Parts: sequence; structure tokens; C-alpha cells
Amino acid sequence: MFGWGFQRGRTHPFYTAAVRSMGANWHDFVYGAFDPAGFITTDKLPGAFWVQALSVRMFGFHPWAVLLPQVLAATACVPLLFVTVRRWAGRGAGYAAAVGYTLTPVTVALSRTNIPDALMVFFMVVAAHALWRWADGGRRARWWLAASAVWLGVAFNVKMGQALLVVPVFAGTCFLLGAGTRWSRLGRAAAYGALVAAVSLAWMVFVTLTPASQRPYIDGSVHNSVWEMVFQYNGFGRIGGQGAGTDPLAGGAVLSGAGGPAGLGRIFGAASAGQISWLVPAAVAGLGAGLWAAWRSRTTRISSTADPALGHAAGASQQSQHAAGADSARMQTTAAAPALRTSTAGYLFWGGWLGIYALAFCAATGIHSYYTSTLAPPVAALAGAAFVAAARGRTWHLPALVTLTAGWAFLASRETPHYQPWLRWFVLGAAVLAIALVPWARISRSRALGAFSAVAVATAALAAPAVWAGSVLTRKSDMMGSIAASAGPPQAMFGGRKFSATASKQIKRRSHSFGRGADPQVIRFLKHNRDGRPYAAAVDGSMAAATYLADNVPVLPMGGFTSDAPAPTVQGLAQLVHTGKLRYVVVSGMRMGGRSVAAKDRDAWVTNHCHSVPGLSSDTGSGVGTGTGTGIGTGAATGVFDCS
Repeated sequence: MFGWGFQRGRTHPFYTAAVRSMGANWHDFVYGAFDPAGFITTDKLPGAFWVQALSVRMFGFHPWAVLLPQVLAATACVPLLFVTVRRWAGRGAGYAAAVGYTLTPVTVALSRTNIPDALMVFFMVVAAHALWRWADGGRRARWWLAASAVWLGVAFNVKMGQALLVVPVFAGTCFLLGAGTRWSRLGRAAAYGALVAAVSLAWMVFVTLTPASQRPYIDGSVHNSVWEMVFQYNGFGRIGGQGAGTDPLAGGAVLSGAGGPAGLGRIFGAASAGQISWLVPAAVAGLGAGLWAAWRSRTTRISSTADPALGHAAGASQQSQHAAGADSARMQTTAAAPALRTSTAGYLFWGGWLGIYALAFCAATGIHSYYTSTLAPPVAALAGAAFVAAARGRTWHLPALVTLTAGWAFLASRETPHYQPWLRWFVLGAAVLAIALVPWARISRSRALGAFSAVAVATAALAAPAVWAGSVLTRKSDMMGSIAASAGPPQAMFGGRKFSATASKQIKRRSHSFGRGADPQVIRFLKHNRDGRPYAAAVDGSMAAATYLADNVPVLPMGGFTSDAPAPTVQGLAQLVHTGKLRYVVVSGMRMGGRSVAAKDRDAWVTNHCHSVPGLSSDTGSGVGTGTGTGIGTGAATGVFDCS
């Protein structure tokens, strides 16, 4: 499913420019440079782009070569999740989890772009698989545990702190399932965390030790610091009201609020409901029921091992019989203890994964709805286990779970009443049929009726996410879809928000600009007048620069992704002009920010020292303008400026 027609997908222009540069030059590859000259990095760690650049080196630079790693990663998650869940909850739960993950809309949408999240989720699932392989024991158990820590560290290098949120859950599972004394298990968990940290920080330490003159400027930082980029710009700056639009660099990305308003209901809001929430009620119900059952089993086990009546039987024969019965009970209890501990640890593992990311997404600001893709593995695992347990439980358990799941699907579908309006009624009908068939199949013990009831249950639970996921396979690809990967109706990529007329025009203009690339007339002018300079022009921001790099025009991306980074400084820009390395500056009006002091200083310098090129500039004011704060630069002047 993930690979169906993936070659028709569109790549993110910003990330694709970096992949192209990294795939052509090993120095750029090592440091994660955005542009071929190695002037500045992307505003993310380069883990995902390393994988994509290697694919480009193997197959050549083609859009499908950039997308291929995400398709393979999403596809590989399915059998890995099946095996991992099977070790915890059995084969049936493994199959259910695999199907649930495959039909999660956001995972399908991400597999058709080169946004890093798909690879991050893959490495996290690989780490989970290795952790549960370690729990099985064996000669190579310690190597599986080490591999789990390494893969989590790799996931960090793909998407930074978002991957590390789950480390306490992994380390806690290591403590719960480990053998030995409490202190030895605690030491093992601490060593696990230390190895994760070592792998995570290795590249950052390497970059820090490299002289700044020998590497690109670190985008997303004010002081050319990879630590600042990771932990401030992409970390703490996302929480407590300092998101992508309010940190020291950002000017407010157009899609920064696409994840919906912060709050406890964000996952169930218009932005994310259709992407991830379809099976969340079943997952939460399964988690609660599983932990309750584990607690009751533990209580029963403790009481069965402390029966005082066994020692007061009269008569030698009765005493021996009771002793034999007690020994048998103790043996059964001892044999059941590891299975009970594994079951409990599994619920805590998947529940902890789900809970910690759900809370993080509810608290964060400036997120995209596709960030919720990290919820897909635990939701699929818990929901799969829930449906299998309900099918094996009392007669009313499965109908109740179907009612909960289909009821939420009906309500969530009402958020987009004009998108597939038949869907919610279809789900409702399938749910009614399933609720009627399940008890009837139990009573009649008919295999045929049981099969029909199973199909009805699966349809009621999976029809809605399947339709949303399928929309990605048939949708005509566009550039905004590659930036805000989402399934369902087009407005889903903006969180279901309604924009003002001005904002709608800006979004439409931005989408068209990304789709058609740079102005061909400007490209011809820059190529013809480059005259051997290393840079054909300086462009305001990496997003605008990406459109020129796509046409093999070597440009200098001023200010990085947000256009706000102090790279180059005014002094640096003037030095490039004075030494003959740069002559032209292109102001595209496509900047993502422009409110920082550094950006305003550069604009002022261009206004005072450069003149517009006739026929290639559009003056609507007194000079080069800064961003509007909406995330879309609408400068007073756009076009090509000659600074000679």
C-alpha cells in the first residue's frame, strides 16, 4: 500500500535541495549542508537526509530515489510491528496491529514525501523490536539490548528530541523485564540510557569540535551552535508558547499552526482527528482493561501463595495431598509469573509510548499534524491487542469495543461533512451489523457466522481510516501536500482551519510559487551574468533558494529556513560583494520569516547599497521589506538587485 504509485509523490523542496547537495559532495554529506557550496545546514539534524542522499548516490537524483527510503521504511514497519506485538500479546494481536498501522492515514501520507518523520518512526519501531527480542533472553540478548539503544540514538539524529521522549519508557521496560537484583536492573537501565545518549550526541560533538570556518553555518541558531538548534529552536522553544513562530529566529511559518491549537483535545481536533485518532479510543480502552486485568491477576496470585488452610489438614494422607496440591499451585504460579510480568510490561511500554507523546503534542506549539505519526505504532499495538482480547472475553466485550470505535469514527467524520459524506453512515451500519452478529455467532457457534461477524467488526473499525489513507493514493500530488503531509480532504493539511481572504491568497500564491519554481527569466539572467562567481545571487531564505538550486543555479541562502539566521551578517554580505564573490541579491517575497534584527539589517543594506535591475524587479514601496509576521514575506520590493 505504501508503495502504490509512490513515484507520483512530491518531495519537500527544502529537504530535497539539501539531499541533492549532500548526494553530490561528501563534505556536504557529513555536515548536512543545505547548499552545494556548504554555506549553511538545514534546521534539522541530517539523519534522514543521509539515508536519502545515499539513495540518490545509488540511483541518481530522481524524485522517486528521494522518496524510496520512506516507502521502504513504512513498509518494513508492518512486519516489524507484527513480530514485536506477537511476542507480547500473541499472533492475533500482531496481525491486528500490522493492519491497523498500515491503514493509519498519517503513515501513508508521510511515506509519499521526504519529510524525516517516516524514517524516525521506522528507527523507533526497530528499537522496540530489538528491545523485545532482548526480553526473550538467549545468548545474544545483551546485543539486542545494545542494538535497541543504538537505533534510538539513530532516531534522534533523524528528528532530534522528538525521538528521545520515549527513552524513559524503553529504559523502564528494560528495568521491569531484566533479570537480577533491583540494583543490577537499575544499572542496566542506566547503561541503556547512556548508550542512547552517546549515539545521539556523537554527531553533535563532532560538529562542535570542527572549527566554524571548516563547516557550514548551523541553521536554526543565533550563535552557529548545533546545541542551540537542537535544544532551543527545535526543543524547548516548541513548548510553553515559544513555537516555530516566536523563537529568536522564526518569523512564523505558514503552516506552524497546522496541528491545531494546543490543549488536551488536540489529537481529537479537526487537525489530527482524521490523521491518527480513529483507533485511539480502542487503544486507550485496551490499555485500561489490560492493566486492570494484570492487577487482578497479580492480586489473585499473591493470595493463592499465602493460603493458611493448607497447613491445618487432619491426617497424614490429607496433609500429603494438601502438600502436593500446594506444590502444584506454587509451580503454576511460578510459571505464570513471567508471562504476567511480560504482559504488564507490554501494556506499560505501549501505553507509556502513547501517553508521553500525546501529552507532548497537546503541550507543544507550532506543530504539524504529521508529528502525530509517532503515535501510530502504540495505537496500532494497543488497539490490536484490545480487539483480540475482547473477542476472547465475555460476550459483551467486543460489541462494546465496536460501539466505542465506530461511535468515535462517526463523530470524527462530522468534522469534514463534505468529504465522503456517506462514510459515517456506512461505518454506523457496519457497527450495527457487527453488534448484532457477534453475540449470535457466540451462541450458535457457527464458523460461517463467526467469519461474517469478524468482517463486520473489521469494517466498522477500519473503514474510516482506510478511506482516509486511500485518499493519498488517488490524490493529485501538489507542492503543499509535500510540505504538510496529510490524508483526507485538502483542508486537512491546514488543520481544517478557515483562513481570511488575504491569508488564502497568500497560501495560494506560496503554493503556486513552490510548484512552478523560480522565474525562468531571472534564472536565465543569473546564469548569463554569473561571470565565474561562486554564487549567482544571494536569495532571501532557504525555501526560496531551493527553487533556484533545483535549476542548478548556485545561490547563497540568506538567513536559512526562516530567513532570520545571522548568516551572512551584514559585514559578511558586504565582504562577499567587495571581494567579487557575489553581485546580485534576489528578494522573492517567499521568505518564511524576516523579523529578526539580522534580517532587517540585511534588508537595509540591500536598500542602501543595491539598485533594482530593470525588468526583473517590482517596486511597490521605498525599499526591501521584511516579513509580515504571518510567515509569508510580502516585502515592499521584490526581484533582482545589483549590488556592484
